[in-house]
Amino acid sequence: MQIAFNSGRKQKRRSQAARKAVSPNRVRRRRHAQTRRRFTAALSSTHAFVRRHSRSKQGVKESAKRKPSTLPVPAGAQTTTLFPGFSGLTPSKTISLMLLAAVAAALYWLYTSESFYIYSENVSFEGARYLSQEELFAASDIDSWSIFWLDPEKIEEQVMTHPYVTAADAKIRWPSHINITVQEARPIALWATDQQEYWLLEDGVALDPRELDMQPALRIIDPSAEAQTANVEGDLQIDHRVLTSAMFLSNRLPIVSEFWYNSRYGLNFSLPSTQAWVHWGDGYNFEEKWTALQWLMPQLEAAGDGALTLNVMVPNRSFIRRYDDEPTEQ
Repeated sequence: MQIAFNSGRKQKRRSQAARKAVSPNRVRRRRHAQTRRRFTAALSSTHAFVRRHSRSKQGVKESAKRKPSTLPVPAGAQTTTLFPGFSGLTPSKTISLMLLAAVAAALYWLYTSESFYIYSENVSFEGARYLSQEELFAASDIDSWSIFWLDPEKIEEQVMTHPYVTAADAKIRWPSHINITVQEARPIALWATDQQEYWLLEDGVALDPRELDMQPALRIIDPSAEAQTANVEGDLQIDHRVLTSAMFLSNRLPIVSEFWYNSRYGLNFSLPSTQAWVHWGDGYNFEEKWTALQWLMPQLEAAGDGALTLNVMVPNRSFIRRYDDEPTEQ
């Protein structure tokens, strides 16, 4: 009976140990341990391969001849990892890696999402009267660009390459909108040639006219375009001295708004309410020529209805010419 009792107790103990051995928790821990051992063994083998490969490239023949060890790595043994200073995954390292992956994913989304790309419907222009939204958007060169790659100053420089834009101010509005305020070129004079009329800007650059409610009152009529001057950028341009002289005279003589030009007499114009024609000349000596013209003006009354020419091309040798007389120097 004693033998039977002992054998039954032993059998009971063995059955409890077997149940513990096959319990889910033990199975899970055993699998995790096996996975760690296999991962450690793989790292060790990879590290050994990298070390052998690097040594062979460095010309260390003795290390290249050694055979890799085939001895199994004991479970739980501390081995040198592939990455120096890496001692394994810990909770803090795991959290750091997760945060790094989250930041990388966020950056990838920010730079690739369509929500941050600029198209024509995301851009608004202000201050334009005769320039269309389409041509300004084409000049800005921001179509299909991510907003993260755009710089307001670069956008302004690009918009100002448009010949009819003199100033630009760009504002980026997140997440995907850009507001651009432009200042359009305003002509100060019209340059009339046999080919066509041009707008003249302050620097003398000539542009094709655009539709405006009010065209500039000042006109320079130059049929053969003799006032044209060379331009480094290849743009059509009038001689700046001619334009400056015309502006000077239109300010001093508001009643005169139309000037002619030719290479012989330079600027020349008619004095309203008289039969006098003034030969002004080139764009030099403004004040001297104006003083000479003022000196000759009283003689118009003495001339009556006769046709006169007032020549102030050389201020100190200005004269009045009657069409039936010789010139009288003043």
